[in-house]
Amino acid sequence: MKIKSWSKLVVSIILAQSAGLIGSLLTFSAIANWYILLNKPSFSPPNWLFGPVWTFLYILIGISFYRIWIINTKKSKWLLKFFIFHLVLNTLWSIIFFGLKNPGLAFFEIVVLWSTIVYMIIKFIKLDKLSSLLLIPYLLWVSFAAILNFSVWKLNPDLNIKDVFAQDLTYQKSDEDYRFSRDLYNQRLADFNKKKNAYLKNRTLSLKEEARLSLYDFLLVRNDYVNSYLTTLRMRTVESKGLNQDQKTAIFDKIDTQVNWYLDHKKVFGQENSLEDLLVKSQEEDSQWQKVTSPAIYFALSYISLGDTIDLRGQNVNIYNGLKNEADSLVSLGRADSSLFERWFKDIEGEIANNKSVETKTIIAINKMTAAQISSQKRSFSDTLNVIKPSKASLLKLNNFIYELENVIQTKR
Repeated sequence: MKIKSWSKLVVSIILAQSAGLIGSLLTFSAIANWYILLNKPSFSPPNWLFGPVWTFLYILIGISFYRIWIINTKKSKWLLKFFIFHLVLNTLWSIIFFGLKNPGLAFFEIVVLWSTIVYMIIKFIKLDKLSSLLLIPYLLWVSFAAILNFSVWKLNPDLNIKDVFAQDLTYQKSDEDYRFSRDLYNQRLADFNKKKNAYLKNRTLSLKEEARLSLYDFLLVRNDYVNSYLTTLRMRTVESKGLNQDQKTAIFDKIDTQVNWYLDHKKVFGQENSLEDLLVKSQEEDSQWQKVTSPAIYFALSYISLGDTIDLRGQNVNIYNGLKNEADSLVSLGRADSSLFERWFKDIEGEIANNKSVETKTIIAINKMTAAQISSQKRSFSDTLNVIKPSKASLLKLNNFIYELENVIQTKR
């Protein structure tokens, strides 16, 4: 292709790339924090692919613009204005889909964008055939993007124009995010193992590159997976009615520190990193998980289990106090003898005391677990759960006693 004006060519490419740059400002953060959590069709490409594809397409778009620009006719000048209008639509799609997080509206917008590309291809071919042909890959990619957009819209019916992060974050919501992240993690892990095994069997540069890209994608997903689990533990702690504020704060201190660590470490993964570099950075996360993250999780799970026990005991105690007040009223009214209830009072209060002793022993076990060596943290966690285990039988017995007391009271009402 003979270049008649290098300045116009450079300006044309910069103009096209500028449209992509504006969209990318929204796209990059939204992919990591929003798009990755959406339900997507099986044909959805890996996230890393979008950047290189769009960069290449914008170069073709810029060259196409340049070739129409240098024709310098009345008709070409009008088409250049239409071309710029189409670039605005191109940028607007990113704003709607990733900025407003509205796949439904974005789909209708991309249909309009697709129509403008078809129109330009038809009109350009009359002025410059190559300029028209350069837009064909662009049309094919936008066609694919429209299908993907539509599929995401239909697979996420609750989104509409509402940002999922505008919803109140609850344990249920965080658990749903965690389950989705877990499934995505398993998919990416399976894909990486497949690519890794293929490379180990046949150490070609192309297979190594596939393994590298698969590992990069997997590491980003794994990082999000760990963070989603930590967030789930945090929300479970927030909603625990059995833990006091000091206990919750102790969990938050450990969990939040880990969340921040993984968010910071995610930034070290670069798409340009070699396979060897990615493996080293992956080992850093492996080490963090074993030495710091797992102990923090064990600590949180232990207190959450304890909180469940305390909460259930508290519910039973509230019911018991209500029944005891009613029993005292029946005695004061002369409708029952106090000796009728004394056995139940003694058994219930004895079981409450037993359950409280389990609470005390559990806190001691948690403190021992926290002070234990990293190598024995898992065993210490199991020991802590064994300490908590009798509380289940205790709570069941307490519940039965309360049920029997209620039946006795029922006969005297």
